[in-house]
Order: sequence, then C-alpha cells, then structure tokens
Amino acid sequence: LTLSDNGKWLLAVNAGSHEVSVFGVSPAGLTLVDKIASGGLRPISVTQYKDRVYVLNAGGSGNLAGFTLGKNGQLTPIPNSSRNLSNNGLGAAPGPAQVSFSPDGDVLVVTEKGTNLIDTYAVDEDGLAGNLTTHPSSGATPFGFDFSRRGTLIVSEAFGGAVNASAASSYAVSDDAFESISASVPTGQTAACWVVVT
Repeated sequence: LTLSDNGKWLLAVNAGSHEVSVFGVSPAGLTLVDKIASGGLRPISVTQYKDRVYVLNAGGSGNLAGFTLGKNGQLTPIPNSSRNLSNNGLGAAPGPAQVSFSPDGDVLVVTEKGTNLIDTYAVDEDGLAGNLTTHPSSGATPFGFDFSRRGTLIVSEAFGGAVNASAASSYAVSDDAFESISASVPTGQTAACWVVVT
C-alpha cells in the first residue's frame, strides 16, 4: 500500500490478479476508483511521487512498470517505462522486496533479497526511470526500507532469517551517487523485514 502525497488516493497491489487498485480516501472510508494491470506478474510493492507511480512486480523475471496518476485517481501506463531488475529480464526474479521513490523524486530504489543488491534508477524530469545501477548491500537479505526526512536511505537486513542476526544499514543516495553511511548495525532480533522512519 501507499498513500498519495495529497492523501486523496490509496494505491494497493493485488498480487493474485496481477493488478493495482486505486481507492479514493474520504472521512466516510475508501471508494474503489480504478483497477489496472500491473505491467508484470505478482506485484508486491508500489510507490508514488506527484503524478508518477511505479509498481514492482516479483513474478516471472520481475520488473518495474510506470504509470501516470490522473487527477481523478485513474492510472495510465507510461509508454516504454518497464525496467528490468538485476537479472536483466532473464530467468527467475531476483527476490525483489520493495520499491520507493527518494523524497525528492529523483531516484527509484529497489531491494533484492535473492542477490543482496540494492538497485537504483535515476528518474528524469518527465518521471521516466533511467538505466539500472546495482549496489551491494552492506548485509545479507536487504528487505524493507524507508527514507529519513533528509533523504538518508535506511534498509532492514533479514540475513536469511538466521536467529538474532538481522541488522539495518544506511546510505546516502542521489541520482549519480550511492554511498554507505552505516554498515550493518545489529538489531539483536530475527528476520527484520520492514523499517519506518518517524
């Protein structure tokens, strides 16, 4: 799930039907306003920045697919917006976990559990994701992540579910750079999958 910047639209991935739903948000509750094919198989994560939406599909070879979010909540596929993950569209998907825009909308970030990679895609002025750049995660099984208000990327590391082995790491991210700030910092717990920054 992701809530739009203006709080008007709730976007939800529908993994079983390979679709994305948009709900209007009001004090009375949620109203379904659109449902569209996700641009791939088994969507598992969705992100939004202004009028751009990207969906992470984990089925088949995995991919990203882009959409425009209209003023009435309708999603329209962006032509030529599909992007491969680190497997270059070959074979099984590399265990993608989450996609998100950076706070300034200049970068899309994807974590890959199966390859221990963090993918970045620079986003142009038209909201189109560019070529993939991969970066090794500080620790094993990078999973969920969030950005701080200043744009620091903080990633949970599940370490394959090993007992009490999970950790978190942080990175400085821009459209032309990716730099580790804190290497794996132990959480003292098992299988850290998600993180949120207040």
